[in-house]
Amino acid sequence: MVAYYRDEKAARALPALVPTHSQHVDEGYRIVAPDATLTAVVAHVQWLDNHPGGPDTHVMISFEDGANVEFPFDVPLTAVWHDERRAIPSADLAAAAPATWGTPAGRWK
Repeated sequence: MVAYYRDEKAARALPALVPTHSQHVDEGYRIVAPDATLTAVVAHVQWLDNHPGGPDTHVMISFEDGANVEFPFDVPLTAVWHDERRAIPSADLAAAAPATWGTPAGRWK
């Protein structure tokens, strides 16, 4: 099991679906994708300071399955802790699916 340096008890005290923005996604969470499924676990989040749009404008989210997705800042997303044990109804996942998504940026593995 991977350690995400997060208080598991505190993570379980949060709602199962946690609203966030692209630049505030944390490692150890999964994100609700546009098709109302959960992504692989977020392994790393990197702000792209040398982005053509300027610093503090874009973020690269890397997932444990090796996928990378580049998001502009302030894209509303919904996160779920990787070890969430509460059942999340499919209707809730569908309602949490984002209207916009980032750009796939290739694999890092």
